[in-house]
Amino acid sequence: MKDKIFIDHFNNTDVKAADILRSQKIARDCLEHMNTFIKPGMDHKTIHEECERYMIEKGAESFWTHDDGALILFSDLTTYSAHLSPASLYDGKTVGENDLITIDVSPTISTGWGDMARSFIMENGKIIPWQESSNQEIRESMEMEMKLHELFLEWVKEDTTFSDLHRLTNDYLNEHGYINLDYHGNFGHSIENRSSDRVTIIEGVDIVISKYDKPITFEPHICKINGSYGVKHENIYFYHDGKMEDIL
Repeated sequence: MKDKIFIDHFNNTDVKAADILRSQKIARDCLEHMNTFIKPGMDHKTIHEECERYMIEKGAESFWTHDDGALILFSDLTTYSAHLSPASLYDGKTVGENDLITIDVSPTISTGWGDMARSFIMENGKIIPWQESSNQEIRESMEMEMKLHELFLEWVKEDTTFSDLHRLTNDYLNEHGYINLDYHGNFGHSIENRSSDRVTIIEGVDIVISKYDKPITFEPHICKINGSYGVKHENIYFYHDGKMEDIL
């Protein structure tokens, strides 16, 4: 039923809703797969190749982010944010027995993008739910991440602009002792047929989200002020019937 609502909502627009939905399901399934695939001792190349292999096997035709299927952060690089993939920084680094691993995947089918990110917590050699982590900073940072997604659903009203959403998110983070790690300073973007058309959640963009009426991602990459760990959680949402909804 939710699939039909999403596709029907954009039926008379140029939004490739069916392809976006299929791509996002591949992204979700890939991250669920990686939850059981990742093991201590794996290097960046192994994780990256498995992400791309899995998504292609499931039907992805390409990857919209610089034709790179997965941004992967772990070890001492979880706060890294830059235009280029950090793969070259991982020489000699492998996933530790106790680690934080963030994966952001971007499969495409035709011109429909998927875009989803999750942070995985490894403790004593096993991926565990974030709520069970013994690392207080990681646990509290993930709690903040989940809270931001809850607030996002409340903050976006009929007249909320991309700039409003950026201000609300940034202010809330700062008030609670966190920073935005994104190198552009944004918290997400619209889903387009071409990446060059993206509208980002950043200050100075006075476009009303509901009237622009395209799917958007919300993907805060955050860290405690003076903290050591960057966490990220990303979904695609759309404005429907007076509120934001996750497309899945």
